[in-house]
Amino acid sequence: MKVSTPLLLAPGALAAPAGDIEARQACAKVHVFGARESTVPQGYGSSQAMIQLIQGAYPGTTSEAIVYPAAGGDAYGSSVTAGISAVVNQVSAYAKQCPDSALVMVGYSQGGQITDDAFCGGPDGSSMSGTASPLPADVGTHVKAIILMGDPRNVPGLAYNVGTAKAGGFAARPSGYTCPVYADRIKSYCDAEDPYCSNGNNAQHHQQYVQIYGQQALAFVKQKVGSV
Repeated sequence: MKVSTPLLLAPGALAAPAGDIEARQACAKVHVFGARESTVPQGYGSSQAMIQLIQGAYPGTTSEAIVYPAAGGDAYGSSVTAGISAVVNQVSAYAKQCPDSALVMVGYSQGGQITDDAFCGGPDGSSMSGTASPLPADVGTHVKAIILMGDPRNVPGLAYNVGTAKAGGFAARPSGYTCPVYADRIKSYCDAEDPYCSNGNNAQHHQQYVQIYGQQALAFVKQKVGSV
């Protein structure tokens, strides 16, 4: 939308570029990023239902899908690498454009893994060699809540874990690990039946986290985002 009202500036003052004004007008109070699971088409995948709950709690909330391959099989490792970069780039871009927006992350399965790695660092097999979070610290301050569902990086015993899982996922972090900066902003949901974030044998259960824990996750998001 164009700004049509004339602006009266003091001598020597500089007007903000019109594009910046328009971008700020388009900024939502809450913006959610969704990262989908493996082998589903570009979009939100199973994260969409959780995003819709957040949008219901905060009318006017906007969202965007993390754009990455979400590939399986032999391409899984390179897909995770691409996904980590996509999370960092997309979150950084939005935080720069809309610094007053509260940002929320929802990562499902491989989408949880790339979100986990982007915020908590590695290493993560062939996908990520460094230990530090690749997300700039000043960008991370805009992120209020991080919801991970069926994250293959799950390891038992973390304070932010929710669910019945007692074993780690197929890309589990080392025992005793905790996210160094964002632990108080994370909830990670995994149950023992899940073969991806734990060692279960019920793949269908892997798709049921929003159904089982969605309201609990929403309560956490509302606690962290507050009134906006």
